[in-house]
Amino acid sequence: MDALLFSKEDIYHGNYVFTKRDASHEFTKALHYHDFYEMQFYVCESADGKIGDITINGVKHELRQGSLILINMFDVHQIDITCREPYIRYCVSFDSSLLLFACSAESNLFNIFSHCTDGKYYKPLTPQQIATFAALYSKHEKLRLHNGNDILGKAIILEIFAYVYDIFYDGQSISDADSKGLATITELINYIEDHLSENLSLEMLAEHAAYSTFHLSRIFKRYTNNTLNKYIVNKRIDRAKILIKTTDTSITEISRNVGFNNYNHFYRTFKAITGINPVDFRASFSKGL
Repeated sequence: MDALLFSKEDIYHGNYVFTKRDASHEFTKALHYHDFYEMQFYVCESADGKIGDITINGVKHELRQGSLILINMFDVHQIDITCREPYIRYCVSFDSSLLLFACSAESNLFNIFSHCTDGKYYKPLTPQQIATFAALYSKHEKLRLHNGNDILGKAIILEIFAYVYDIFYDGQSISDADSKGLATITELINYIEDHLSENLSLEMLAEHAAYSTFHLSRIFKRYTNNTLNKYIVNKRIDRAKILIKTTDTSITEISRNVGFNNYNHFYRTFKAITGINPVDFRASFSKGL
């Protein structure tokens, strides 16, 4: 089964979002990945603390009371909740640009998140750590400022980053070259998102990033496990899905707005990725299916 791509446009606006999910408000059980980072924190009232499992890049990890899960960009994952007792899954989804903003010379968060497929990032937290993270999520949930909510919200997520770094940093490091590469990919992802309707050829993107086409292709594949072309095509179809669902714009015009110069090519690509053609996709929403 192919994994689904969920881009930030599916999940949030801005550069981060806090969400709280339970059995009645889960997101998806499908195998998926996304072009942003995610932290998940689990709380469960079951006697044994067992909640279920999460599989990341083919490796299964047990979810228990207090599990803090760090998910890298483009890591393919799937959640299987087996607990019959009430549970809460807190999530923070955020852009690579926010992670880059939070980094400093003393605390490079990419040291953590570039290694977060390591199994040590899935151990349950101590009771004190559980209480700390639950309080931070609750604090964000109760934001009620008339002005400055965005500032305080970012302050809270920066506080969470600080605790994550303190908990998980044990001397692992990322080279200056890798830091530069991740910064390049961060900027490139943001550029692609802002220019989907324009020419996004490999040659143009390489010139924008000041890399050779070969080098840019190589580092994008290395850090995202995806090719540039596949990523751009998926982003364009993702944007088209949103426009088809939320506007009355003709599908032909939408295809141009998301960067397809040929409608037939858009039609075939849309169906290949979603399993349904764009006309039927729109009809399914108009009928409330």
